[in-house]
Amino acid sequence: MNLLLDNRTQDVVQVAVSLMLCILMLIAWRTQKTYPGFGRWTASKLPHALGWLLVGLRGAIPDWASVFVANGLLFLAPVLLYEGIRQFRGKSHHSILHYGLLVVLLGAFIYFTWPHPNVNARLLVITIFTALVIGRCAYALFVDVPPELRPAFWFTAIMFGLYDVVLFLRVVTAASLPALLTPFNADVWQSLLILATIVMPIGWTFGFFMMTNQRLTLELGHAEQELREMAATDFLTGALNRRAFLELSQRELERAHRTGQSLLLLIFDIDHFKEYNDANGHLAGDDMLCKIVATCRANLRAVDLLSRWGGDEFVILLPDTDQAGGLIVAEKLRRAVAYLSGQVDSGQSRTTISVGGSLWLPGEDGETALRRADIALYQAKERGRNCVVV
Repeated sequence: MNLLLDNRTQDVVQVAVSLMLCILMLIAWRTQKTYPGFGRWTASKLPHALGWLLVGLRGAIPDWASVFVANGLLFLAPVLLYEGIRQFRGKSHHSILHYGLLVVLLGAFIYFTWPHPNVNARLLVITIFTALVIGRCAYALFVDVPPELRPAFWFTAIMFGLYDVVLFLRVVTAASLPALLTPFNADVWQSLLILATIVMPIGWTFGFFMMTNQRLTLELGHAEQELREMAATDFLTGALNRRAFLELSQRELERAHRTGQSLLLLIFDIDHFKEYNDANGHLAGDDMLCKIVATCRANLRAVDLLSRWGGDEFVILLPDTDQAGGLIVAEKLRRAVAYLSGQVDSGQSRTTISVGGSLWLPGEDGETALRRADIALYQAKERGRNCVVV
């Protein structure tokens, strides 16, 4: 587009582009998942379009409409953009500063339209005030952005920043302009400013869609992760369920074969848990299971796998652990649980566990290793419970 294209023609393009963007965003807002702030971004297109429409009708309508109302609407548009950005980021979005500037702006336009008509001054005032708000939009999009959201946020911030550069250059060159009788003089900077108000809003509108889609993608990723975790864990205790344990233990077995490291399996159950459950109720029993799992986790490494095998029976896989190391871990768990007390109606009730363990030998399937660990568990029970056999 020729920079010296008649400014009234650019006004028409401006209005058409703003209305099309408004319709596009309105459809997305009402039919797609969006976030707080998107509505304000959509609404900002209306004062922007109406403001330029009134500016383009200057001479055909009263000055109070084409100057006073029009520029108030043009300033309101970036204010709504700023509020939408803040709202999108979950921050306080009401800005007394901006509405104070709007009052000052309207006062200045009254002064430079009727008592002391001055087109240059009006252009300078609206440019400075708009540049201030646009700059705050860019800043709000650039600072304190989580790394996973930076591409979309920073792209949108750049769009605002580039527009702010145009506004700044317009302010710098304003002093060199001859006295204007009309804002439609086709000087380079005025045409460039109008052109920027057509191009840059398209850019940051695209950025708003990017920000929304990126945030939606992250939320879907988190939701999928939560579903995977729910599918892999026991709903009561949070320990791995049997299916997840078998899958993860198979990976550990393959890794152990490659590295030559040993694996050790532990099986434990709670001594006299049925009697405890009958005496204190199922809720107390559930609470005891959760406490024991929490205690075990506090005494295991991050790489160790803890699974609820069924009822009050649990299985633990210890990577890179030999028989002596497994005995140490098992005794550590037994002692930790021995000091664990569950609150019951009659006072404090102490519980213990019996532990059996076995090495998972190379070339051996998990079922065989578990059967051998289970035999060790029964031996621990035969020795009087509250003990370890590996």
